[in-house]
Amino acid sequence: MIYENSDTGGHPIMEIVHDSTCKSPTPTIDHQHSISLKLFPRRTHLLLLFFALCIVVYYTKTNITTISVIVNVNSTIRSALEQIPTCNSRDRPRQEVLLTTLYAWTQFAREHNIQYWIAYGSLVGYVQRRGLLPHDGDTDILMLSQDTRHLVPFADTNFSSIYELKVHPQWHYIGYVGRSYYPAKGFNFIAPNARFIHRKLRYHVDIWPIYDFRPDRPKDRKNVTTTLTEYNVSYKWISSPIEWTFPLTPCNFSSILVWCPAKPESIVANLYGRSAVTKTNKKCVNQSWVSG
Repeated sequence: MIYENSDTGGHPIMEIVHDSTCKSPTPTIDHQHSISLKLFPRRTHLLLLFFALCIVVYYTKTNITTISVIVNVNSTIRSALEQIPTCNSRDRPRQEVLLTTLYAWTQFAREHNIQYWIAYGSLVGYVQRRGLLPHDGDTDILMLSQDTRHLVPFADTNFSSIYELKVHPQWHYIGYVGRSYYPAKGFNFIAPNARFIHRKLRYHVDIWPIYDFRPDRPKDRKNVTTTLTEYNVSYKWISSPIEWTFPLTPCNFSSILVWCPAKPESIVANLYGRSAVTKTNKKCVNQSWVSG
C-alpha cells in the first residue's frame, strides 16, 4: 500500500501558473510532468518506509516468540534441577548446562529428522531417576553408525552461535582402534562418532555409534541381523536383541522430551548389571562424588 502525504491533508501539492487569457488557473503540461517527478521520490520513500515497518514488526514478533520459548525452557529445566541432588557449589551450574545442551540437541535432531536415543549414563539416569545423574559430566546418545552421515553437513559450520557439532573425520571406521586424535582441530575423542558441544563451556552430548551387524564379524554385514551391537563399559563389543531398542519411545528426561529404547531397563542391566537399574554407583563424600 502506498501512502501520499503533504501539507494539504494528504493530497499532492501541485504548482500552478496563471494564463493571462483565462481566469481559471490550470496546470501546464510542463508542470504536470514536473509534478510527476516531484511525487515519485515521495512515493518511493513512503513505500520503502512501509516495507521497513513490516520487516521490523515481523522480526519483533519472531524474536519475542523465540525469547518466550527460551524463557519457558529455562524455567522448566530449573524446575527439574530442583529434583537433582548436588554435592558442591559446582554441581548446579554443570547440571543446568548439560540439560540445556541436551535440549538444544533434541531441537536440532527434530529439525533435521535425525534418529537417536539416550544411552549409557544418561539411560542409567533415566532408569534410576527419570533424568540426569547428579554426578554426570556429559550426556550420551546412540545413533546407527551409518546415520552419522546426516551430521556431516553441519560439522564445523556456524549453524549456532552457542553450540557446535564435531564429527570425527574417521567416524566411518568401525571401532575406535584405527582412529586418531586431532587436538589441533578440536578432536580430543575417538570412540564417539561425534559431539554436540557448548562452544563456551565445552560441556557436550556424546554421540555414540551402534551397529546393526557384529563389528567383530565384518563378513556378516550383509546378513539380516536380530541384534544391535555397541561398546560396553570396557569398550568391547556387546550385543542386545533389536527389540530392546526398537520401536523407540518418547520419554521425559529431566523435563526434556527425548527418545528412549523400547526396553531401557534390559539394556542397562545388560551393560552394567542388574543392580544398576535401581542403585547408583556414586555418593557424595566431603563435597566430592566418589564411587561406592
